[in-house]
Amino acid sequence: MHEESYRELFFSESEDYLKNINQAMVKLEAAPGDKASLEEIFRCLHTIKGMSATMGFDNLAKLSHSMESLFDELRQGRIKLTLTITDKLFYCIDIVSQLLEDTKNNQESNVDVNLLTNELKNLSLAGDPNEFFLTPAEKLSISSRPDLEGKFLKIKISLVTDCAMKQVRAFLVLKELSRFGEIIKTVPSQNILEEGKFENNFLVVLVTKEDPENIRQDLMGISEIEFVEAKEMQINSQNAIPGVADKDTGEHYVKKIQSMRIPVKRLDQLMNLVQELVIARIRLAQLRQAQKNPSLDEISFSFDRLVTSLQEEVLATRFLPIAHILDNFPRMVRDLAHNAGKEVNFLISGSEIELDRVILDEIGDPLVHLVRNAIDHGIEIPQVRIKNNKPAAGKVEIRVSRQKGQIFVEVIDDGEGIDTETVKNEAIRKGLLSKDDGQWLEPKKILDILTTSGFSTKKEVTEVSGRGVGLDVVKNRLDMLGGGMDFFSQRNQGSRFVLALPLTVAIIKAMLVKVGDETYAIPLMNIRETIKLKTSEIKFIQHFEVFRIREEVIPIIRLDKELGLDLKNEEKNDIPVVIVEAGMMISGLVVSAVIGEQDIVVKPLGAPLKKTRGISGATILGNGKVALILDAAGIK
Repeated sequence: MHEESYRELFFSESEDYLKNINQAMVKLEAAPGDKASLEEIFRCLHTIKGMSATMGFDNLAKLSHSMESLFDELRQGRIKLTLTITDKLFYCIDIVSQLLEDTKNNQESNVDVNLLTNELKNLSLAGDPNEFFLTPAEKLSISSRPDLEGKFLKIKISLVTDCAMKQVRAFLVLKELSRFGEIIKTVPSQNILEEGKFENNFLVVLVTKEDPENIRQDLMGISEIEFVEAKEMQINSQNAIPGVADKDTGEHYVKKIQSMRIPVKRLDQLMNLVQELVIARIRLAQLRQAQKNPSLDEISFSFDRLVTSLQEEVLATRFLPIAHILDNFPRMVRDLAHNAGKEVNFLISGSEIELDRVILDEIGDPLVHLVRNAIDHGIEIPQVRIKNNKPAAGKVEIRVSRQKGQIFVEVIDDGEGIDTETVKNEAIRKGLLSKDDGQWLEPKKILDILTTSGFSTKKEVTEVSGRGVGLDVVKNRLDMLGGGMDFFSQRNQGSRFVLALPLTVAIIKAMLVKVGDETYAIPLMNIRETIKLKTSEIKFIQHFEVFRIREEVIPIIRLDKELGLDLKNEEKNDIPVVIVEAGMMISGLVVSAVIGEQDIVVKPLGAPLKKTRGISGATILGNGKVALILDAAGIK
């Protein structure tokens, strides 16, 4: 493997480990006694340290080693997790992330790693030597030595308060004790004792045949020793670290490779080739129907089956759980709430549901905007919530579900909701809404205003919001993906934003329709049903054509006029209508004919056509011609 390949693998794996560390840190902060989280963080840091050292990234190796040492003290129970330690560790995790980014981009880092490692070392020294445990490894080492004879003594030594040379006194104590037997362990370690970086007391475990009282009196003869306590101790399970089991000493074995990393660029190239095969399959199917050749039928059926299977497998490689982006959100919510002086309980459900990688890349920022809005605009400070008979801690939830070939992502909060009066007044002030229209402010109109670029009801500009950038980004991304957004809000009860997303944007099922002589594709996920409508069933409401179906009034859109085809209206008794729904909007699209359902390969439009209203992309038909894909949300 080339050096560049090793670099890519290192950065990819390090990012995964950092994500795991962030998740475990959030859990650990909520439950400081969570042994599983401590072990997970320690394991990840140990791996990052080893990989960094192997790659020659010294700063990364040094900082991750210091963090690993601090976590070792925490998991061994020698020090307790405090708010100071938690904040410092979160800060160091961010610094590790920054160092990774700087190293990846071959940039010089301005981080003082030595300063951070010293701070971490000082935190490691904050433990209480009265809390003493033997690790399982130490127990195993002691029990495997038959040469150790005598009793085990736990000796506590306290120096005078103004002791000037603590390391010298500690050295003299250890030297004196070595005359009576063998020193098994010191707390803190002998290295720390030799450097003098400890409080005025320390512990020594000694194996000796000497009487404890004789040893105590002997040590008291050393100057600047204030107090000595020597007690016999039993080496058994009660001296082991609580909650930590002995290590498995069974034989290790090499596991077979279960997965491997493939560059995204290579997957995209593979997807492009499969798209070409899908187009070839459609053309072959049309040729088979025209030729009526039994031999060609057999080859066509076999080819169709193989391409379909290949298409499904390649699409599966592009699919990732939405947890891939949501895993970072607990840390983000923690930081936002902490900075805003708010308490927030954050929940995620349905994170195992999979989406196309391309869609995941695009919805990350929109979800960040919605969660930020929920915390900054929605959730109140604890004092206000308590006054309004709410729990002090607010609730923000991301709920993911799959329905009818679409993915729905809901961002829900139990905050103060959207103040429609404030939205209306701000919209009138900015000229986005007339005073007459403001009297009848419908939910759809509120959403249109909130997603207008530059619109914000925040009076103060903060790091989170107030610059008029947010929901317009969400709307633009969803429009680009062929999705939609709804919102529901109740004053003092909270808000709910619902994002509708396609499963994939590479190969989708669509309905082909004719409008005049042109063929268009409508994504199947937007189609409710197709019907034949009689001319007499079309009615007018305020100059708008509508029809009624199952007690529901649906507006009619004549595609020939919307697309500028200007066809002569042919009076037919049975008019083909495709009923589509996008978000809260439902409409009936009048077409010349419905061809049928087909898999289509979605091709993006070029820059000049990218923002054409009502068109979301193009596809190549079996006859080699190009058909435009209609955007149900964009046709009004």
